[in-house]
Amino acid sequence: MVDIAETLARVNAPPPEFWENDLEMGLGHLLPDLERDEAREEWLGRLSGRQLEMVCAGLDLPVEERVRDRREVLRGLNGQLLPFLLVDRFSHMKSRVAVVEFARKKLPVSVIEACQINEEDHDAKALLFALYGNDPVDLRQVFHLEKIQKTGFARMSLTTSVKPSGEAFTDFLTPERIHALLATFDRERNDHRTSEFREVLVEDGRPLLFIRRAERPSLIVKTVGVEHGFHPEWIILDFSADARRVRISSTSPAVPLEIANRVAGAFFGEECEYANESEESYGEQLRRFLRRLADGRAEQLEFVEIALERSPLDGSSKLTISDVLSIRKAVAHFTLAVGDILSEVTNIKGIKVSYREKRVGLIFEPTGNDRFVVRYTDQRLNTKERAAFEELMRNDHGLPVLSTEKRVRR
Repeated sequence: MVDIAETLARVNAPPPEFWENDLEMGLGHLLPDLERDEAREEWLGRLSGRQLEMVCAGLDLPVEERVRDRREVLRGLNGQLLPFLLVDRFSHMKSRVAVVEFARKKLPVSVIEACQINEEDHDAKALLFALYGNDPVDLRQVFHLEKIQKTGFARMSLTTSVKPSGEAFTDFLTPERIHALLATFDRERNDHRTSEFREVLVEDGRPLLFIRRAERPSLIVKTVGVEHGFHPEWIILDFSADARRVRISSTSPAVPLEIANRVAGAFFGEECEYANESEESYGEQLRRFLRRLADGRAEQLEFVEIALERSPLDGSSKLTISDVLSIRKAVAHFTLAVGDILSEVTNIKGIKVSYREKRVGLIFEPTGNDRFVVRYTDQRLNTKERAAFEELMRNDHGLPVLSTEKRVRR
């Protein structure tokens, strides 16, 4: 039986704890496959010139001019390539935006340029090879930051005013304090789940707290039999610098909010509670926005779907009009043939617009007196696209938009 720790130590790779716990990669089934000569040869044949260059640099080898010479040099290294084979597996399904943005902060400009495909794109796998060669621990931060690119965030703010703390919030969030706070929370909740502090990162002045928590009972099917445990939930608390606001990403609705409340309470020294933020828009603003979409006058947006709870058809039946490219002609035809479907905003269950080649959903939550809260599916966009979309909606259409994500206390 292969000793995984010995295998990794032999090639100066981080220990199993790093790959299996920090990066959540199971080595038991990966290593036997990756150590095969055929697997290494096939892998070398797939790597691009940029990727081969970064592997050579990571191994302190001279970078040959010709791509085939780079392959030939690496071909004779056998087991020394194992860490980079693992990094390759780590790269699967990772957000290109997360990798590029992090790499820009950590790597020399010359390396970033060497991994550039064109003016707008970079080779994410080559960058990950370079990051590993620079410092393997960097992959841990990529692992965490990548999560914020693919998930929606409920926006919340404190319900009461609190006195400023004499300590900077980023200084308050030490691993020791968070470990103690989570241990107390788990003990008092007493639901046989554990909340594990994983990381605090500061992005643009905002501290992001990453917590891995056991969520629901689950099992792993082994070669023989099963192993019981819990499915992990990743909780991300994206606090403002002063802790008066927080954006929450999670699967469960209540536990993350309770943890955020406790963190704020410990920081301010008094009981705190966050509530979902709400910004209202008037019905006429939405009707004007919908008309601009239907007329093709909404810059950067294309009207691709509308779902009605009640349509002008006999019986007020539900109706959805959808298309990959545009529904503007269909909406115009329906209006002429049957009736207007844009003026009664309360009849609209939701719409979708195409923005930067992604379908983004918008829903209009009625709050009374022809007022609505506009929410959008922010998980469809990466962090830069979310900021740009929100700015476009507010500046061009006068509509503040919030995530469809919400969290409630139970």
